[in-house]
Amino acid sequence: MKAAVDRLHLGCGLHAPAGWLNVDGSWQVVLARHRWLKNLLVSLGLLPRAQAEIPWSSNVLRLNLCRPLPFANATFGAIYSSHTLEHLYHNDALALLKECHRLLTPGGICRAVVPDLESIVNQYLLAKRLDNPDAATRLMETILVHDKSRKRGVHGFYQRLTAFHQHKWMYDTASLLRLFEAAGFEQVDRAECLVSRIVHIDEVEDPKRILDGQGIVVEGVKA
Repeated sequence: MKAAVDRLHLGCGLHAPAGWLNVDGSWQVVLARHRWLKNLLVSLGLLPRAQAEIPWSSNVLRLNLCRPLPFANATFGAIYSSHTLEHLYHNDALALLKECHRLLTPGGICRAVVPDLESIVNQYLLAKRLDNPDAATRLMETILVHDKSRKRGVHGFYQRLTAFHQHKWMYDTASLLRLFEAAGFEQVDRAECLVSRIVHIDEVEDPKRILDGQGIVVEGVKA
């Protein structure tokens, strides 16, 4: 597949800015292009109306990030993902970063944001010291490895089948740096919010997903 732009945005969700090839694995991407199908699924009770009303952009390409990406080597100069890697099993996340390395041109930049496991654990420990009885519950809700209750119906079956929204592996700074290095990246460093070797990083990066312990950022370079 030939890309019309040289910047790839993986796991874009609802944020699909122009100038980037925006990719996500959700089937909502397909439904965004076929409103009649979405309305039919709602009328049959197969899709909750609240899900149908989520404003997905039609400027998104649906791809399974656990499979090789359909682009030629050295296609992109920059690749960005935010709060995506934690939704993949560790081996799949490593495989995806290796794919990113393959897709980048020499000197290309890969940048990833993930929830900050160290911050999450520290919040839990602080709550324990303060004798907060909800400390464990809040920890589990933040780590999000499972829903608090089983979802029913067709939509519940779909969520259990895909588990897209659940976290499968969490990272602190050291483990994310090692993941990048294992994928072949060099000059791997922790980065600050909106400070990047990628030009106009503000087009894709949301400070609310990084600041106040919400996330850590790592960048690596393809030599």
